[in-house]
Order: sequence, then structure tokens, then C-alpha cells
Amino acid sequence: MTSILRKIILVPVLAMIPLGPAMAEDSPTWDNQAYIGNKVAFGKNRWKFSGELQVRLENDFQSLDNWFLEWVSNYLASEHFELVPDFRFTRKPDKVECRPGLGVLYKLNTDKIQFINQVKWQLDVDDHGKIGNAVREVVFLNHRFTDKVVSTLVAGFIYRWWPHWDGIQYVRVGPGISYVLDEKLILNFSYFVGVENTTKDWIWSGIPMIQLVINLSQKYKYTPAYYFDF
Repeated sequence: MTSILRKIILVPVLAMIPLGPAMAEDSPTWDNQAYIGNKVAFGKNRWKFSGELQVRLENDFQSLDNWFLEWVSNYLASEHFELVPDFRFTRKPDKVECRPGLGVLYKLNTDKIQFINQVKWQLDVDDHGKIGNAVREVVFLNHRFTDKVVSTLVAGFIYRWWPHWDGIQYVRVGPGISYVLDEKLILNFSYFVGVENTTKDWIWSGIPMIQLVINLSQKYKYTPAYYFDF
């Protein structure tokens, strides 16, 4: 458990190091955003699949930032590892983006706690011909209080490479809670505090997220990782 806590502390600290000088020079603004999603999950044995429709709001909930459709496949390779290819189609006010990705999840399970480390590469392609790469590192710490209530702590960052710019684009941390309504319905609530590098300035944000998950899965060979993409 000590090694787990070291990883949880180390990742967000390393992610924040490059932010220090920029945040001191600039005066980041604050924006209230929101993520609202509906996900359907299904699978059995070694495979888990999910499809999600999510809407994201910005400018104090007044403007549509984007909406997307995301397909995720989780291959439960072993007790501790999952391979995760995915694809996201995003519609923004000024463009359309397609984002294939490939991730690896490391997970450690106990009776009450699940630790997850997600490392993921993604390719961002928009309809204006711009192409970029990104890598994300996110850690999750889940604690099951009862069969119906699970808490979550999340910390992570995204690093991007574009032809005109590269650097850390997002850092986000926050708590969450999941409530199991019944064997097929799960309601997730989270709140992230994040900072975004727009390449011109740094913008802080508070992001409540609500997500309804319809779970149609059958028995898996290994316990799946309990996580989400942000």
C-alpha cells in the first residue's frame, strides 16, 4: 500500500512542475464547466465494451464546449493488466475531431480498495487537417464502502504534441462517488479542479460531472478496472 500512495502522490506532483513559472507570470481565470454523460457497458469473460454520449459545457455552464460519442474496448489480459483500444468522435462548435487511442491499465485489488494507473496514447485528427499526438497519465483510487457506494479519487494530466506547440495541456484532480441503484444502473458524481494550457494563458476550472451507466455485463474472468476518461 505504501508503494501505491507514492505513485498517487508522485504523478500529480510531477505533472504540476512545469506549471509553476507560467502560473506565476500569468493570472489564470476561473471557469465553471460541466460534464453530463450516459454510458452503456456490456461484456463477459475477458472483454468489456462501452459506448458513451457525453455533453460538455463551459463559460459558467452557458456555452457548449463539445459533445462526443466514445467507444471503448477493454481486454482483461490478466488480474493486474488491461489493454484498452478506444475511439472518440467529437463535435465542437468550430470543428469535428476523431481520436483513436490505445491505453494500458495497471490495477491492484483488495477487498475494499482498487488502485488503477492509466497510461494512454491518442491521435487527434480534425476536419481542418490538423493532426496531433497526446499521452495521458491518470491514477484512480477507489474505495468500496458498501455494495452500493464507492468513492473515487482521481489525479492526472495530458501532454500534447502538435506541429505548432507541445506541452502539458490539462491537469485535473478531484473526488467522486458512485451509487449503485440496482444491478444494471450506476450513477456517478465527481468534481474536478483543473487547469488548462490554452497556449496563450492558463485557465482554472471547476467541473462537476454526472454520469449514468447502464451495465449489461455478465461475469468477467478478472475484476474490471473502475475508471473513466476525462
